Amino acid sequence: FPSRVFLAMLNVGSWTDIVQVAAGGYHTVGVKTDGTVVAVGWNDEGQLNVGSWTDIVQVAAGDDHTVGVKSDGTVVAVGNNEDGQTNVGSWTDIVQVAAGEDHTVGVKSDGTVVAVGRGSSQLNVGSWTDIVQVAAGGDGGGHTVGVKSNGTVVAVGNNSDGQLNV
Repeated sequence: FPSRVFLAMLNVGSWTDIVQVAAGGYHTVGVKTDGTVVAVGWNDEGQLNVGSWTDIVQVAAGDDHTVGVKSDGTVVAVGNNEDGQTNVGSWTDIVQVAAGEDHTVGVKSDGTVVAVGRGSSQLNVGSWTDIVQVAAGGDGGGHTVGVKSNGTVVAVGNNSDGQLNV
């Protein structure tokens, strides 16, 4: 990657009124107080195409995709969809999202979890309940981690480096 790409990813010094940020593979996104989204970095897959987004309360950045939760619980996404990681248009009642290298995970208000993208193992979250927060990892095999309301942790996916030993 050209060095100018890495420098562009750091161009956040002029951002103001930011309430939440996320860093992806080669891009950074931020939610502003008015619910709009700003983004910098490499846009080879359209992952920076968030300029029209409004009413956003949370964002997540994957390797080459960006996901946003709207205040009404619906979800929007842009970027690489080669593995279905941006197929979130039918999601509703979402309170939090996470984006891995090639998958996206969402927590519903009832504590259940939905997931799309590549890899059956890291998407195996359909039986999870009572979840309050999720995280999605990538690089060499994805994994998904969830925190239950009682503080315990659940995890699925690639454990080649012990990343699921929680």
